Amino acid sequence: MCGINGILISPGRTPSQLRRIRELFTANLIANEQRGREATGVALLNKDSDVRVHKAPITASRFIHSPGYLRVLDSLSENTTVMLGHTREPTKGSPQKNANNHPIIRGNIIGVHNGTITNDDLIFAQQTISGDRIGSVDSEAVIALLDSISADMEHPLYGKKLYRVSKAVIGSYVILYVNPALPYSVFLLKYKNPVSVHWDSELGTLFFSSRYLFLRKTFGRSAITDGLPGRTGFMFDARMLSKLKEHPVRLFSLFSNFSNAEE
Repeated sequence: MCGINGILISPGRTPSQLRRIRELFTANLIANEQRGREATGVALLNKDSDVRVHKAPITASRFIHSPGYLRVLDSLSENTTVMLGHTREPTKGSPQKNANNHPIIRGNIIGVHNGTITNDDLIFAQQTISGDRIGSVDSEAVIALLDSISADMEHPLYGKKLYRVSKAVIGSYVILYVNPALPYSVFLLKYKNPVSVHWDSELGTLFFSSRYLFLRKTFGRSAITDGLPGRTGFMFDARMLSKLKEHPVRLFSLFSNFSNAEE
């Protein structure tokens, strides 16, 4: 069990809005500590494709005071489009090796994962994946597969390729990921594991969290419990948030190897 959180920020935020967004991202990270205490990490993406990443094998409550996190957080500005956060409860791969901690970077993809991939060794042995395995965490396998189709993320055929990737993966997952070449977009894959999404019109920001209770306490009854369907991929665009709110610009079907009764 791990915790993921994230924000997608629509353009044109004021300094006071950005200060509040920073506060809420940090609070969301701390709220997710309950789901993982062995490591914490964040990634920030700006509209010029600049990326800032920091992660460490410590709890979120310690991590938020670390110089590395504060540097990332201080760089959140009117140019920032996405932030990803992760709190880790390891299933495979020592958190003392930072390559096993999230966010995981493989080629063009930066992602955070909650769940367990049971065939990760087989994926690396059988699939055509560019580059050597960096760590030993199971999550790296699915991030590497997503990188293998990253050149097609804006192509109409991406959905079919994403379906083939999901068919190659055995396990459970919620994955929140970005490609810096598409700085206004964030992708979410939801299969078996929980995630909640909330659009806040006052801040012009879409919030993601494994902890629905955090969203409900922060935003009240307007926060909807796990409103996204399972076995589905989503693409959200910061430039479309004011119009679409919590609704994605694209939907993708994911392969399912279990029945409705199991979901």
